[in-house]
Amino acid sequence: MKVYSPYVYRVFSKVEFDKFKKNKIFNGNELDLSSGFIHLSKKEQLKETLSKYFKNHKGLVIAEFKTEKLTNYLRWEVSRHNEVFPHFYNNLEFIWLSKVYTKAEI
Repeated sequence: MKVYSPYVYRVFSKVEFDKFKKNKIFNGNELDLSSGFIHLSKKEQLKETLSKYFKNHKGLVIAEFKTEKLTNYLRWEVSRHNEVFPHFYNNLEFIWLSKVYTKAEI
């Protein structure tokens, strides 16, 4: 399924992001590893993702990635509410990071 969005977003806990920054690679958290892919969102999906999965979390980091950097392993698949979400079937590399946001900035 081909869907285009110039950017995709990953919500990290502060601990996950600090580890990603240090190691320069992210292979997923427990949910990602059990799903077989890294969960991402389009910008318009972020508010619901934050509300549904990260409502009471503090210190979140929202990382923005250019879709064109991820194309070889990025798949657009139907998920929650029959919406198409970006799923990444590889490790994320820190050099692909475009920008970082806090939850308040979204």
